Amino acid sequence: MNAEQARRIPIDAYLARQGISPKRTRLDGRELWYQSPIRQGDENPSFKVDTIKNVWFDHGVVSGGNIIDLVRELCACDVRAALQHLEKTGLFSPALSRPSTSSATARGALRRDEAMPGTAGEKEKSRAFELVSQGPLKHPALLQYLTKRGICHDIARGYLSEIAFKAPYSAATYFSLGYPAGDGYEARNALFKGFVGNGKAVTFHDKPGASLLQVFEGFMDFLSYLSKDQPSQPVGAMLVLNTTNLWRRALPFIVDPRFQEVRLYLDNDAAGDAATRKLFENASDPSKLADMRQHYAGFEDLNAWLLERRS
Repeated sequence: MNAEQARRIPIDAYLARQGISPKRTRLDGRELWYQSPIRQGDENPSFKVDTIKNVWFDHGVVSGGNIIDLVRELCACDVRAALQHLEKTGLFSPALSRPSTSSATARGALRRDEAMPGTAGEKEKSRAFELVSQGPLKHPALLQYLTKRGICHDIARGYLSEIAFKAPYSAATYFSLGYPAGDGYEARNALFKGFVGNGKAVTFHDKPGASLLQVFEGFMDFLSYLSKDQPSQPVGAMLVLNTTNLWRRALPFIVDPRFQEVRLYLDNDAAGDAATRKLFENASDPSKLADMRQHYAGFEDLNAWLLERRS
């Protein structure tokens, strides 16, 4: 099977074959909404399939693509293996019509559609939370939230901002902690967890001359590590994935020869297991990687371990 044939396979048919059904539909069935199959905890379905263009978009990680991209995410494989996997499903038929746009023009159509609500593209700016302001961390409610999470305020102020943002098509403004993560902020408060902006990415905190790289799943784990002994500065360079689905973007840092040791502090759950395995499998020298989760075994993540330690 070649890539053009694979792209004709309806994504919804493939998901159905995997036992995954849409939770709701829109636009007379053109849009199908699923609980994301590529990440954990998607209680409010945010994974959309456009059945006309035959593309998908996951709002939780601000990423999408065609069926080959989806299989690569689900199976953690390259294009060749994805095509072999799709061929084995038996879902391809010469009678299948092509998506509404060719692969060459589809990318252009997706770019044009970025500003339109309800389209499946690489970014959906009109549906993203919009940053209103950013400043020093001061609000008592946010500081109290950090205290409940066991995070040192002085350490947090070195990495977090206080941000205000608003939802699409709304005049109401909300405030939260803001951690830089690509073209936007990871946003947290006692009632909200999300991303403000467009285009989430990993966050790298360099330390010149460091030979150690420490990798964290989220910024709360990163701050928990710094708060556990309250060191005056990070030990080695630090990399925060911001979501396990961005594990591939960690590879250029992990394979960098300047780092002789890489310590992984991911969550003790299925997503953490999968991301840890992928990083080991794709590292040019896996012997320099260390899975540090043994040090907080029995806890969901590093922050849960920190809270138990301080209770």
